Amino acid sequence: MSTLSATGQWLKHLPNKLTIARILVIPLLLVLYPLTDALHVPCAVVFALASATDLLDGYLARKYGNVTPLGALLDPIADKMLVAASLVLLANSGAVPALLAGLLICRDIGVNGIRLMAMERNLKIEVSDFGKLKTMVLLGAIFCLMINQRIWEIPFREIGMISLWIGLLLSLYSAWNYAERFLQMSKIDLNSHGKSGL
Repeated sequence: MSTLSATGQWLKHLPNKLTIARILVIPLLLVLYPLTDALHVPCAVVFALASATDLLDGYLARKYGNVTPLGALLDPIADKMLVAASLVLLANSGAVPALLAGLLICRDIGVNGIRLMAMERNLKIEVSDFGKLKTMVLLGAIFCLMINQRIWEIPFREIGMISLWIGLLLSLYSAWNYAERFLQMSKIDLNSHGKSGL
């Protein structure tokens, strides 16, 4: 196998490896972040790098035509695990009100439940633009709140809290959007099955 071919194969399988790496970062953050305030900025940088792999693995999977069922399953799970674990850390440190963290985590659990019900009925609900936007806003908010202090005259805490509230509103709206689309698709599916049975 040529070097070029081997590199292509390595890049083809890289998306799933990046997704797994994103999951492996979670226990690292859970252990290091609470130890000392001196580790908060390094942990924020690690979180940012882990979040960036989400964009990279999606791009590579599409480019090399390697969008696998495993990758499609693991990718959103890894994202939600990283966000949920980070919110728990921030709530535990007092950087984020537990109410906000709880609402955001419960929202993700609810949307996952909707997706599972859709899968059982062979319905596919595409990720909405609001869902993508809220993910970007939340990741930015978590990064800022992990730093949680003013550095280089940048008010990371203030930016983080404003972004978190915006992320919460986008999260609730996108959850309602998912639920509405699921109900609409379920009605269409039931009607089509009813007509086919006549």
